[in-house]
Amino acid sequence: MRRFVLWGIVMCFLTGTVGCMSSSTSGMKGAGGEVYEATAGGADVFNPWRNDKLPTARSLSKDGSSILGAMGGGAQTIQSEAKHRRFWREEIYPVVFGSPASPHEIIAILDFANPASEKLWSTLVTLSRSLDPKSVKIVVFGKSSELYGTDLMGLFIWINHERKGQGMTALSSMLHRWNEVKSAQKRHGRVKVFANEYDSTAKTSDYPIHYGILSSLRPGVAEADELAVSRYSYDAGNVNMYQATQLANYYGVKGLPTVIVDGDVLGQASEGNIRAALGGK
Repeated sequence: MRRFVLWGIVMCFLTGTVGCMSSSTSGMKGAGGEVYEATAGGADVFNPWRNDKLPTARSLSKDGSSILGAMGGGAQTIQSEAKHRRFWREEIYPVVFGSPASPHEIIAILDFANPASEKLWSTLVTLSRSLDPKSVKIVVFGKSSELYGTDLMGLFIWINHERKGQGMTALSSMLHRWNEVKSAQKRHGRVKVFANEYDSTAKTSDYPIHYGILSSLRPGVAEADELAVSRYSYDAGNVNMYQATQLANYYGVKGLPTVIVDGDVLGQASEGNIRAALGGK
């Protein structure tokens, strides 16, 4: 993932724009006026199963493109950076309900560090019980100011494609346990920033959050495979976080957590509002 950071620095220099936004005048514009290379709006703008070209906030100016081309490089895209990964589509667009082909789209961008994410996710889980998966899909992205949230998001992605049907429950458990531990730490007067798994315990006898999740899976994860799963989770979580930032910039999201339904950011993500945005589906 260091390539994302280093390449981003080069791209900032070449575009010469504030916040690394493109100065190009072609393509479609995001809510903040940024220019993105993408198809029409609505649902599926970021769906890699439907689009070969996805929105990116790192489009090049004409001069920047020439300079980078002379260096033997090209414009950075999530596809070029992540496509060597076997499950790259699942990582940049994790569909936890429905399928990538479902026409309607509910996107949840969660922030593990914000307690409100648990309530929002619970709303979506409840709503999903009355939705038709052939018509509606739910896609999840994670972005956290506390690093352990990125690891947990990556673990959710692994569960979503390796333990089919268990992703929703696992994510609910992660968010609930996160808030539960934070509350317990607050009662003890020592709230920690969750920089790693060992910060995510209320007392010394507790297991870190992800160990509890792994032990709940069916089939379980062999002890010999836990390190490989942890490494995968770190990488997948970072890939997803990168794309979550792209979505937040593109749609002009002001704060997290949030829900985007068929391209529209909802001011209040209640079950009724989400259903109304789906056209009563």
